[in-house]
Amino acid sequence: MGSIHTIFLDPARKEVEAQDGENFFFALISAGIPIRGECGGKGICGRCRVRFVEGAPPPTETEKRFLSPPELDAGWRLACQHVVERDVSLWIPFSGEALGRKTAGLLYSVSFSPKATLVHVELSLQKRGKEGSAIESLKDVSGENIEVSLPLLQKLPRALREEAGKITLVRVGKNVVTLRPGHRAIPVLGLAVDLGTSTLAAHLLDLRKGTELGAKAIANPQLPFGADVLSRITYVREGGEEALKRLRKALVEGVNQLATELSLEARGTPDEIIHIVVVGNPTMLHLFLGVDPSSIGEVPFVPIWREALSLLAKELNLKVHPRAVVEVPPLISGYVGADTVASILACRLHEKGFPCLLLDLGTNGEIVLGRKERLLTCSAAAGPAFEGGRISCGMPALNGAISHVHLEKGDLNFEVIGGVKPLGICGSGLVDLLALLLEEELVDATGRFSPRPDHPLFSRVIGYGNNAKFLVTEGIYLTQRDIRELQLAKAAIRAGIELLLDKAGVNPQEIQCVYLAGAFGSQIWPQALAKIGLIPNELLPKVQLVGNAAASGAIAMLLNQELIQEATLVAKKAEHVELSCEKKFVEVFVANMKFA
Repeated sequence: MGSIHTIFLDPARKEVEAQDGENFFFALISAGIPIRGECGGKGICGRCRVRFVEGAPPPTETEKRFLSPPELDAGWRLACQHVVERDVSLWIPFSGEALGRKTAGLLYSVSFSPKATLVHVELSLQKRGKEGSAIESLKDVSGENIEVSLPLLQKLPRALREEAGKITLVRVGKNVVTLRPGHRAIPVLGLAVDLGTSTLAAHLLDLRKGTELGAKAIANPQLPFGADVLSRITYVREGGEEALKRLRKALVEGVNQLATELSLEARGTPDEIIHIVVVGNPTMLHLFLGVDPSSIGEVPFVPIWREALSLLAKELNLKVHPRAVVEVPPLISGYVGADTVASILACRLHEKGFPCLLLDLGTNGEIVLGRKERLLTCSAAAGPAFEGGRISCGMPALNGAISHVHLEKGDLNFEVIGGVKPLGICGSGLVDLLALLLEEELVDATGRFSPRPDHPLFSRVIGYGNNAKFLVTEGIYLTQRDIRELQLAKAAIRAGIELLLDKAGVNPQEIQCVYLAGAFGSQIWPQALAKIGLIPNELLPKVQLVGNAAASGAIAMLLNQELIQEATLVAKKAEHVELSCEKKFVEVFVANMKFA
């Protein structure tokens, strides 16, 4: 084994140990340090920027393409281009550790009937006689069938000896998670988890009272390996089993971080979490379970499973109670997953007597057009732009992200999540900014910067042609390439909306409600979406912001066990429309490339 070196990290004030000769990018990722990047350390994206405080290594040809001479002179390098050869101090500009709350809450009243319950029973073996057993007595007094497990058999004798046969059971359905002597008030906690491509969100619930104890969101630790699901599928294809393990490890550690921090902040412990509902798109769920998602990345885009799953936390390496039950609701297709099913449940779209639209404007761009009689779904493959991905100064909607931009007395003003110094700009801020530039005619309908020397904001436009960029604030720009990314995302979503409407024979005027969901959907101003042409103008008065509807659906399933079965009915009812197989898609997509 080679020698060990120490990497000192600022401004996080952390230390990381790395092997001599180990790549900086993978050393930081392995140590749990979130670092920007989208290509998995291949030197393609140029985003894993770090600054050597002193003694920066000579720049590579790759770095010379991505970094300016002043940046190179200041010690900026790409982490993936160098290996650890000595103790070193690095400055990492955006750690991704700033936690935020990803808005969610119940969108309708849910009757409280959780699958996780605390039961007090009293056993008497004498009543059974010679032909009975303790397990049979337990089944009799609990009033429901229970699954016999080895931990249950091992704990039952002590419980019978103490407290005169009084026992406290904590169960999730038929699964007895824990058993203790006496009648005790044991915490019964649940965790609703939304595995977003860019953001992980979790909500901790007290399942005895039906109340929320806390909520948090972090940047998805998989982001350095790819900004979208196709990039991560490619990473697994090329890297095989080791790549799959690396992606799964990153995701599980992110969920464990959320579970630990939420439970400790609620003055509890992670092992008190006994019921978890996990939603996400199909690729994220495959990676979470350690299942190769390659089949989703090629025609006919088939997932390995679609039905609802019920697993134990110990099988997934989750640091909660080892026998906690982990529920994964069903998938609809290879690109429309349990998060969309949960969102439909949250908005009760499958019960509406009139046509409604549900738009989750994240990386996958899930769209649902439905009513009680029929549900149509599609995934518009919008890419990560709406979540800050593939944007020069983009970031998820976490602390430090510019979330809104507006004009005030002729000058540019903006809002920052958390009220801190801006670190980048998230999707809602990008759409606001683009809508403003279109309104002020500083960007034309084709997406190019327009020369307007007489406009007070024109002085913020730097450079020409494809190299032009707009200065938002110190160190944060909107580039011509960024606008192209937003154009592609907007055209994909609008094309998906139009094709679903056409498929259902519904006119935009017939739509009674448009639900905007996701972290992006909870921050955005609908007027900005209409300005860039993502939604038809006639739908603007019908827009409702519903926040993280996927998490809301997961919360509802924790609170009412019947909704877990209802999720399966919703998934079976949904008809998936594969846009890539639609003859009109390319034509409609191209027609919507221009900004309205």
